[in-house]
Amino acid sequence: MTSTPALRHLIILIPKPSWSEGIAGDILPLNLPSYVFNGEGVLDHAIVAAALGGSELTVYNEVNISHEAVSEKYTLTGCEGSYWDSVDGLPAETWLREQLGIERAGSYGSWQEIAENDEIVHFPMILENHHGASRMLKYDAAAGRISQYFSRIPVNTQFRIGYTSPTACIQRSYEICSTIGDTPIENLFVYSCLFRRLYLHNCAEWELSPFRGYHVCGAFILGEISNLDGVNEFLNGACCLVGTAENEVFIRPDIEVFDNLGEIADDTQDLLNYVLKKQREAVNRKNEYLMGELLKKQQDVQEKLTLDLHTGLGNYIKYKEENKLRPYDKLVMIQIENAEALRSQRGQDQYLKLLGQIADQIQTFLRSVVQDQGLTSYLLNEETLFSVAGPAMSEEQFMSIVHALFDKFQFVKVQGLLETVICRFVVVLHQKDMVERALNTLHANRRRQTSFLICDHDDANGALSSMEEFKIIDVLTRALENDGVVPYFQGIWDNETQSVSHYEALMRIIDVDGTVYAPGYFMDTAKKYHLYSYLSERMYEKVFSLFNARMECISLNFSAYDINSVKMQRLIFDQLKKINHPSQFILEILEDEPFRDVETLHTFIRQVRQYGVQIAIDDFGSGYSNFLQLMDIHPDYLKIDGEIIRHLHQSETNRKLLRAITVLGREFDMKIVAEFVENKAIQDYILDYGIQYSQGFYFCKPADFDQLALPGCPGSVRQGGSHHVSI
Repeated sequence: MTSTPALRHLIILIPKPSWSEGIAGDILPLNLPSYVFNGEGVLDHAIVAAALGGSELTVYNEVNISHEAVSEKYTLTGCEGSYWDSVDGLPAETWLREQLGIERAGSYGSWQEIAENDEIVHFPMILENHHGASRMLKYDAAAGRISQYFSRIPVNTQFRIGYTSPTACIQRSYEICSTIGDTPIENLFVYSCLFRRLYLHNCAEWELSPFRGYHVCGAFILGEISNLDGVNEFLNGACCLVGTAENEVFIRPDIEVFDNLGEIADDTQDLLNYVLKKQREAVNRKNEYLMGELLKKQQDVQEKLTLDLHTGLGNYIKYKEENKLRPYDKLVMIQIENAEALRSQRGQDQYLKLLGQIADQIQTFLRSVVQDQGLTSYLLNEETLFSVAGPAMSEEQFMSIVHALFDKFQFVKVQGLLETVICRFVVVLHQKDMVERALNTLHANRRRQTSFLICDHDDANGALSSMEEFKIIDVLTRALENDGVVPYFQGIWDNETQSVSHYEALMRIIDVDGTVYAPGYFMDTAKKYHLYSYLSERMYEKVFSLFNARMECISLNFSAYDINSVKMQRLIFDQLKKINHPSQFILEILEDEPFRDVETLHTFIRQVRQYGVQIAIDDFGSGYSNFLQLMDIHPDYLKIDGEIIRHLHQSETNRKLLRAITVLGREFDMKIVAEFVENKAIQDYILDYGIQYSQGFYFCKPADFDQLALPGCPGSVRQGGSHHVSI
């Protein structure tokens, strides 16, 4: 990931005009099946381009090579341009025959024929000290020489013979999907080698399918360039990914595509059979070495694909495979709560060593309490492991083991470590997608002060599935692209003047089909995937623009997310400096995330008050701070939590709470606003307690700006009696 300051324009082109077909070089000029693709599909004659114009650009790059070295080291001792003349002093063609048992090299007229028939192309030459970059060879019949495909390497370059492993391709694809969400990406470009499409069969689709639903485009070409360990390398047979972002937009690949590993068209066995056949025909020491290394490498890759090296536990891919063979119906997930602090204190290497020790302790304990090995454990990521059981283990026995686990491992002391490892547990019973349910339960309850959570069948609808989250993410990204973040306004009723006193601005998302979404539908997902700040930015800019020169009083929600963000604070202050009447604005402080620094909150409030801005505390009574902090903030308005108001006519406890809050507000000279006033019964209590303002559907429904019927604005408002206005 790199950050490029002061970048105004960047254009990325992957051309495919008819005269060159998008490939540099003069190899087979009449038979080049390269193409570009985007969300509309495959395009035969097109250019993929991106124009970027921000002050800072974040760039993500990654590469999936999938080539595994299987031979000893060789040296190119003679070459002319792209032609290889000798390797280790032997003529190149003789050397190839000895290594691969090729009697007569063939020359082919199309890329498909090369992929299907050329024995050489399946064994790329992996360069030493070039981060895995490789070169593919061919036989040039016209010249009668061995040649690279339109590239060159100098004499004395060292290399090893490799092979292209579909298993390694899938492993690397999974690794990329597991880490790509850590970097902002608004547009993802993929340029992959045509050979991957031809000789890896459906693996080429596997590399792209996790990103369906996002802005992905690119090309299948011959000859790729990527940045490997800070060095630009020319590659053959690779899949390169480049992500660009001017904003903090994150993507979440769909890792469910890795559920069907059995569908991989793996031709490794064909390669092994080929080498065996050649060995029988012409056995020599180097053939034997090549065969042994090929078998060993394949076994290593297969093991790495499903095994975590730090803990010895199977990974998520292993879990998915074994869950198909013997379905699990009970899960306990253990998440290391202070993993980030431990990494910061100890460093990544020591943390991974610590993770292995914790996993060993847990495995040892489970073996001591489950004699028949009824529990199987896996590692999900560097902070989370989980154990599962099938129907053969009763729920009672499983929960007994889980409680014993919790008692022993909620707080873990590792020998030689001063810090305590803090773990949080979540149990999932009798549900589909148990891992996903556990993760969503942890996220949904991240602020609850408990280290033990249970998600049983009664809670099945409590957390969103990944498919539901993808739908919401699609709605949000379309809204950001199509100006779909829209402020609605709800009038706040003054019980003394019997009129609307001011308006609260409320965020709505309007999709391209006209569907209007309230925050309850999208807000948690927006915060989870770092989209909240972009929505807020669009919202604030529109509200300030609409009321720049107007005299109506407008209340804006401003959360801890915003106050903790230097960028959002800057936006607010810039707007307050520009507008004509900043004193007409009220900022409602929401505690939807803990304030990192209470002094930051106090400083922010002091600064906005200099513009005449008033302060409101929203949802008071739902847990906001304490009375001493409230006195320090000294808000102008106190908005009572809707959960207290909406049940007033049914709950004496709620009425007592309301009376106490009302007394508190008057004692500190704060105006009281009762939210969620939905009917006359509730409003009667509000009037009895002498509360000045009421807000709710009984008076005003949220409406867009044009419906407010403000002076000088279009729209209409329907009156429903002297005290009841419905907008």
